[in-house]
Amino acid sequence: MSKIYRSREGTISAVDTKTQLTTLGSESAPGPLLVPAGAKSLLAVIMAFATSQAVAADGSVILRLEGPGLPEGPEVLTVGSQGVSVATGGHGSRTAQRVELNIPVVPANEILLFGENVGEDVGDVTVGATLEFLM
Repeated sequence: MSKIYRSREGTISAVDTKTQLTTLGSESAPGPLLVPAGAKSLLAVIMAFATSQAVAADGSVILRLEGPGLPEGPEVLTVGSQGVSVATGGHGSRTAQRVELNIPVVPANEILLFGENVGEDVGDVTVGATLEFLM
């Protein structure tokens, strides 16, 4: 039983706005995130985030998975939450967490990843997500 990983990241700059995660570090256009040929399921997602917390506010970060690679439809996962009572009072971050899923996938089809800051506007939020496929 082998595993294959696919990652994307991006920065959310507005509250309650679905922002597609399309980059991968120094790769500004890595292409579509495709389900690997022969994949049986989306076994898990590994997620992390950091925020500038430029204002005195709190909010949560969610990850949306959509696209033809998910035959049962979209999925939404909570990445974490953050907040401060004083403007520029620090930064918020969550250590990477692995969430087990076991969701059916359609090989060679695309999965779109979107990050979203919900609640109050906490400033810029950078989200990273890695999909772990079971082969």
